[in-house]
Amino acid sequence: MDPFWIALALTAFAGLATVLGGVLAVVGKEPSGRGLGAALGLAAGVMIAVSFLEMLPVAVEGLAGAVGGAATALAVGALAVGAAGYVLLERAVPVPAAGVPDDVDGPDGLSRLRLMRLGMVTALAIGLHNVPEGFVTFAGALQDPSVGVALAVAMAVHNVPEGIAVAVPVRRATGSRRKAFAWTAFTGLAEPVGALVGWLLLAPFLTPALVAVVFAAVAGVMITVSLDALLPAARAAGGRAATLAGVLLGVAAMAISLDLLG
Repeated sequence: MDPFWIALALTAFAGLATVLGGVLAVVGKEPSGRGLGAALGLAAGVMIAVSFLEMLPVAVEGLAGAVGGAATALAVGALAVGAAGYVLLERAVPVPAAGVPDDVDGPDGLSRLRLMRLGMVTALAIGLHNVPEGFVTFAGALQDPSVGVALAVAMAVHNVPEGIAVAVPVRRATGSRRKAFAWTAFTGLAEPVGALVGWLLLAPFLTPALVAVVFAAVAGVMITVSLDALLPAARAAGGRAATLAGVLLGVAAMAISLDLLG
């Protein structure tokens, strides 16, 4: 079989794990207030852990060859730019209310529109993270299929909780399993799409330093989403204990999956 198709299939497998997480989140009953708080805490834990344990170290390493000792400072600067960009866009772009029954407080104290915003912002942040991740998996599989299998499996392990993190707030906001699944599928598709775009269009222009800056900026987006949106909403919905349990579970899941990549 052509190595190109093998690499693309492995990348798609990793992306489909995000969809699996969405399926797990939409089956059964809607989560309680504590369940929602734990799920939002899980999302924050996942994104914070990925940012600090994977994306920033990769960014510093990628910049070291270009700027030497200034690599850490430049990575932190790119992170700050990503954080500021999220704040500006989040304030400027309204979330459409289509499909949201009404903007009333549920038993968890969160309005449906606020939950919809959380789900959409989380989906976009994780989707941004999945684009370069998909390119890395694809390139690794092209170079060595055995390396590609290892990368795809490890990516899949930590994509499952990402899918849960997207689907739960969207389902709670809209009451629709279909909409929750659709947003999760959009996030998962970012992985193979990122692989194809990176390989077919951007590969000639991507330097290690540019990829590193992108990673750091996306980390800034993910950290800010977690601190500014997910954690306050998790605390309001489920209380401190449920939020903390979700965060710790998310961090643990990411730490284990990233260890598989090592």
